[in-house]
Amino acid sequence: MLDDEDEIYIIDVIKHCIEKQNFSCAYIQKTFEMPYTLAGRVIDACEEIGIIKNEKAGRKIITLKEWEKDYDKYAKKLIKKGLF
Repeated sequence: MLDDEDEIYIIDVIKHCIEKQNFSCAYIQKTFEMPYTLAGRVIDACEEIGIIKNEKAGRKIITLKEWEKDYDKYAKKLIKKGLF
């Protein structure tokens, strides 16, 4: 549970979800006490910019190593989406 003075940064939410390989609205909502609609926006943005890739067999999430390697590219795209 987050204290009132704690701030949630979307970039930290995304990194956490990559580490756990879990991008679901319910998981994000519960873990970060985030409104369901905002959790959905995060997931949609991650799909659009390539953090979550739709594969034939299901969704594939990039690795933490890929995230760190291409951090600047993802950050710029998240800024354009208003989620940074």
